[in-house]
Amino acid sequence: MDIDAIKQALEPADYYEIHLQTNFTTSIVYANQTIEHLQTSITRTGNIRVLFEGGWGFISFNGEDYKRYASEALAMARLVSHHQKEGSHVLTYPPIQDHISSPVAISPAEYSLEQKVHLVQSYHDLLTHPMISRQSVTYRDTTTKTTFVNSEGSHITMNRTFTGLAMSVTARDGTLLQRASDSVGQYGGMELVLGLEQNAETIKKRALDLLKAPPLEAGVYTVLLDPRLAGVFAHEAFGHLSEADFLAENPDMLEVMRENRRFGPEFLSIVDDGSIPGLAGYTPYDDEGISAHKTYLLKDGILTGRLHSRETAWRMNQKPTGNARAINPRYQPIVRMTNTYIEPKDTPLENMIAGIKDGIYACDYLGGMTNLEMFTFSAAYAYRIQNGRITNLVRDVVLTGNVFTTLENIQAIGNDLQHHGGLGGCGKGGQSGLPVSTGSPHILVSNVKIGGV
Repeated sequence: MDIDAIKQALEPADYYEIHLQTNFTTSIVYANQTIEHLQTSITRTGNIRVLFEGGWGFISFNGEDYKRYASEALAMARLVSHHQKEGSHVLTYPPIQDHISSPVAISPAEYSLEQKVHLVQSYHDLLTHPMISRQSVTYRDTTTKTTFVNSEGSHITMNRTFTGLAMSVTARDGTLLQRASDSVGQYGGMELVLGLEQNAETIKKRALDLLKAPPLEAGVYTVLLDPRLAGVFAHEAFGHLSEADFLAENPDMLEVMRENRRFGPEFLSIVDDGSIPGLAGYTPYDDEGISAHKTYLLKDGILTGRLHSRETAWRMNQKPTGNARAINPRYQPIVRMTNTYIEPKDTPLENMIAGIKDGIYACDYLGGMTNLEMFTFSAAYAYRIQNGRITNLVRDVVLTGNVFTTLENIQAIGNDLQHHGGLGGCGKGGQSGLPVSTGSPHILVSNVKIGGV
């Protein structure tokens, strides 16, 4: 790539970015004794994003006529600048020269395609049972090489490998269906997906047990959330409300989410941190060349921060946080979370359980939705807690409520922080499947409304 020729073509711009990316990917889906999908691919893509007199120009490409792409992006920016009421601006940032290479214990390249298929099939076979109507295992590894250059003088290269595997089953008894699943996925190699036989046995047993479990009666309960469900709650119900592009377009919610307002007890802190190596949301530099760091959204119950791109930081007179991300160079970066989690405190799990006379232990995440501050989440499975003891399994546990009220009702936070990534990812603005992780210790919440029968 002739960087000097591109820079010359973009010289009139106020700001520009150049992204180049090469992906080496293997993906496998094995379901119901059949390979449903098997693919290896090499993709080379890139983009140029230009800011000129308040107008953005953007072009993505998979060819090598870089000078032409640069000229077209600049022409777009000129055109946009003549047809808008308010121009865009970005905060400047010191130039960075860096290379990132994530460690891998066992490279996926050391395994043949046949070996990977055999591994996936072995997990699939463990999920087989007469009452399992569908079982599937999905595997993916992607090694990504990226180059980022901008007009400030930054030149960042990264070489990273993401590996993951997801298993799911559907158990059937007449018309009753129950699902169970598990997923692992983060930056690393084959070491992440080996030795998951017990995971397969666990989800098979859980789906079968749920067929026999009674549905939970609707009511208001004291609820103990496990780290997976609590982490998803922090991400979905509060994290998205902390994304500055959303707040900039919703002045009423911006007033609600004003800084220095109390949203929970003084022992509650929620963090987004893309600098944690290995986790699925590990983003040492975002797609605007901003270095990752720890951002407190809530600190001791007080709203102290938001997630920003360069442009939203300029609009709100704050600092960029390293949260401008795109799923690939075909898309422009928007404000996204990275690794979002509730910080641990010091309450042991057994103490929380012992203090519950009549409540619910809700585990993992099956699905849900949010609408501003309102949420609905389905736990993957749950147990009754009676007189300080976990008792029988229950199903159809759907938690609903107002996120701000729920935060205020947090009674205790455990000391057992867990982060979870997986093969799924976060969706926003037409960009789905962005790698993120969620995390939390166990948390205890009072007065939670649960739907049921």
